Amino acid sequence: MSNGQKIPCSVSLLTFNSVDGLERCLNSLKEFEEIIICDGNSTDDTRVIAERFGAKIISQYDTDESNTRCAMDKAAVRQRAMGTSTLPWRFFMDSDDELSPEVSAEIRAITALSNPTHYVWRMPTRIFIDGREIRYEATYPSYQTRLVNKSVGAYFKNPVHDRLAWDTSVYPVGTMQSYYNFHWPQERVANYWGYLGAYARREVQTFELSGFFALLYWAYLRLRTIAGYLLWRLPAMYLRHGFAESMPLSIELTIVRYHVALLFGVIGKYVRTRVWVEILVGTLQGKDINRILFNLAATPYEAYGRVLDIGGGVNPSYWRYLQTRRWYRRISADLPHTKPDIVTNLEEASLPLTDGYCDTVLLFNVLEHINNRELLLREIRRVLKRERVFIGVVPFLVAVHPDPHDYVRFTDEGLRDLLTKAGFTDIVVKPVGRGPLTASYYQSEFLWPRLLKLLFLPLVLNLDALILTLRPAWRDKFPLSYVFCAR
Repeated sequence: MSNGQKIPCSVSLLTFNSVDGLERCLNSLKEFEEIIICDGNSTDDTRVIAERFGAKIISQYDTDESNTRCAMDKAAVRQRAMGTSTLPWRFFMDSDDELSPEVSAEIRAITALSNPTHYVWRMPTRIFIDGREIRYEATYPSYQTRLVNKSVGAYFKNPVHDRLAWDTSVYPVGTMQSYYNFHWPQERVANYWGYLGAYARREVQTFELSGFFALLYWAYLRLRTIAGYLLWRLPAMYLRHGFAESMPLSIELTIVRYHVALLFGVIGKYVRTRVWVEILVGTLQGKDINRILFNLAATPYEAYGRVLDIGGGVNPSYWRYLQTRRWYRRISADLPHTKPDIVTNLEEASLPLTDGYCDTVLLFNVLEHINNRELLLREIRRVLKRERVFIGVVPFLVAVHPDPHDYVRFTDEGLRDLLTKAGFTDIVVKPVGRGPLTASYYQSEFLWPRLLKLLFLPLVLNLDALILTLRPAWRDKFPLSYVFCAR
């Protein structure tokens, strides 16, 4: 078939070690003019198969690191793939699915029109398990929007369950006649919770709520969904159609379990991430107020790509607070007793990494222990990619703590000067603290039993909030530490 006879539509797919099913998928796309494979640097023959079919291959992230699959950043990666298209019509699908000849013919007919009735199209879906069509399912009829014209300005949203979004008031959606078929092997059915449970955990991790009342409304909607399944959808489907041609009950109940896991997971996350809960739990665990507050101060920052963590030890507590939605690989550098990936003397030796090797460098509570700070910072600047991020914490109103040495404390001004001389730009320094009473409390906190801390600390924090309301100029005068980032 000549190039002029092919369907003038670009099809984009995300792949990651997708040998199983990819060839079948690409065979079903032979009539399309352009195929884009957005790959997570697979280590199997995914790219070999894609090249054989003449697909355009791009990486999900700008790295040569192997196995960099997107899991909680799908919308951005889908957008990257679709943005590579050179054609006005775009279609996206999964690499383990295949298009029927009927779908291809309908897309051909739509894209051939100079003035189509719609510029966005959704498709009805159906599921096959080991080749057997599931004619009845609790969410049928189900539709997915997969075909869109560039002129619509559509974009992907949601980091885990990605979907297209656009201005529906300007571009109403049309409905195709052909079905998008999902083919599930029996192995997927047998381990369906392993598949769906992973999605639930990712959704909880990426879920964001603006406040308590937003949480209540979201929880109400989720409870309504669960009740709808159990009290109406499932009984009505099985009573009306029986079990022979319906989705297996085990799968439907697993879907209910997914919604329950999402409900309790999001509520639990909301409670855990309240500042007062962090302070309460951290205090009970024996953490001092400075560590609790600088961990919380780290939450806006992302550990992305190759992350060099200098002096962080085996399992640093701040990792739980950093954003990790995109791919990352932690590379620890420290003294031998912590068994790091890189054993190095930070006072003398250069880092055994090539220039521009790292996407992120972390330096939490280390700089005060280093006498030759200029050398270390120059080395960090060397191994950090251009425009990537250096994130760190330095103590200020903190007791002397040799490890094995303790040389210095920095103010905001001193830290900026040190980083500027090392060649860093875009420097942002933020104080970590709550006010004069919190600073005073911290100096004697180690003497107090935990129960007494729990009684006294809320009073200290609330009084400091009142003081800073009356004296806002004091807000930066009593830092326990500083958190900084630079490029």
